Amino acid sequence: HNNRIVETTKQTHSGEGKVRLYHFLFEMLEDPNMAHCVSWVPAAAGVFRFSSTNKHQVAALWGQRKGNKRPMTYQKMSRALRNYSRSGEIFKVKKKLTYEFSRETLTLLRKCHIL
Repeated sequence: HNNRIVETTKQTHSGEGKVRLYHFLFEMLEDPNMAHCVSWVPAAAGVFRFSSTNKHQVAALWGQRKGNKRPMTYQKMSRALRNYSRSGEIFKVKKKLTYEFSRETLTLLRKCHIL
């Protein structure tokens, strides 16, 4: 009995590791189909903005990607983004719904995305 439970958990939790929000956002920004939700302003500087009308769609997709049982809200997701500023990965820009990847994070994401 216990062996079966262990095997099932291994199967569901194996695969890719924990997805980070900044990596998910970079994928969304690089997907032209998601430009109506989140877009570069400009990409060269690593600055991006959420659409005021579709920001909740990004949050919902993030919640699904994480495997959350409860729906993710934009408020919860933006709290996580603010926490990134403490670790120096993403910073809030003084414009509404606008953030900026740190140079180091952006370089890392671009390297990962090329592979």
